[in-house]
Amino acid sequence: MTPLLDFETDALPDALVARPLGDIDMAVTPELETTLYAAVRERGSGCLVVDLGAADYIDSSGIEPLFRLHAALEVDGVGLIVVAPPGSNAARLLGLVAMDDIGEVRPSLADALDRCGGRELS
Repeated sequence: MTPLLDFETDALPDALVARPLGDIDMAVTPELETTLYAAVRERGSGCLVVDLGAADYIDSSGIEPLFRLHAALEVDGVGLIVVAPPGSNAARLLGLVAMDDIGEVRPSLADALDRCGGRELS
């Protein structure tokens, strides 16, 4: 079976960065959640940054797994930061949801990495 969702990942000293590419919708959400959770467990990172800047499209079904992922990672003591560049589809959609339930949302990858390396995540 060919994966429906492409990812770029970078394991950095303070964080695991995942960049989903293409469309994030109902067709790929199960893969999104399981792939990200498995990557964090495999690499043992204390902070997961999901950079939505490379996503062409994201709908509400693409945001839902981030809520579940945040809850699961929180139990493991792992912080979740979502990057949603200003003006992006992801930023507009995240503006409509309860962001506290999704972790932190930052406007850039640099801001997210500063947060991972600089302070304890809640």
